[in-house]
Amino acid sequence: MAKIIRAIDRLCVVAAGLAAVLFFVIGLIVTYEVVMRYVFLNPTRWVEESARVLQVYGVFLACAWLVGRREHIRITVVSSLLGTGAQLWLARLSLLVVAAVSGTGAWYSGALMRFSISIGQRTDSTLELPMWLLQAPLVLGLMLAALQAFAVMVDSFEHPERLNDAARAPDF
Repeated sequence: MAKIIRAIDRLCVVAAGLAAVLFFVIGLIVTYEVVMRYVFLNPTRWVEESARVLQVYGVFLACAWLVGRREHIRITVVSSLLGTGAQLWLARLSLLVVAAVSGTGAWYSGALMRFSISIGQRTDSTLELPMWLLQAPLVLGLMLAALQAFAVMVDSFEHPERLNDAARAPDF
């Protein structure tokens, strides 16, 4: 099981690295657009839509890595009032919910993507991209998030200290 968990972790790190590259590319192409628009008075047609598509890819590719590091959005008002044991079980329960919601989202996104492919659906925009290109990152990202949440939860039985919110809380 430890090998599977490590493999999921590595896959999520690779996906997050790719997301970082995509965000950098977004910065480059938006800079290109600004220069073309305001310096050369020749705006592009493709930058805005490309940046939006790349942002969707970046966000969904990075989400599993954030779940694995437990840096996704969490509300700790209630859990901070609980003892360490209760915090651990609440963290496990929340990871199961994340896995279930992400897995369900991946499943339905996959069904929608298959439908879009079957009818040849395209975006109603300048680039007229195949719609499945915009739906694919949801399937991949949510599937990775579900796997990562489940892996972190399973790993917590061997390494419970990794889910200890009290040890991770910042001092103010």
